[in-house]
Amino acid sequence: MLKLENVVSYYGESLAINQINLEVKEGIFHGILGKNGMGKTTLLKTIMGLMDK
Repeated sequence: MLKLENVVSYYGESLAINQINLEVKEGIFHGILGKNGMGKTTLLKTIMGLMDK
């Protein structure tokens, strides 16, 4: 299981993710949907630890 609580991430000095809460349970398929520039890739990079601290 993956659980995020109140995750905040910045892209440079701009706030990219603000207080995201997410729970992904094992064995269930999930999708992340949204318009261009809404933070989908930033969220995944944050989860993987690829965003600058």
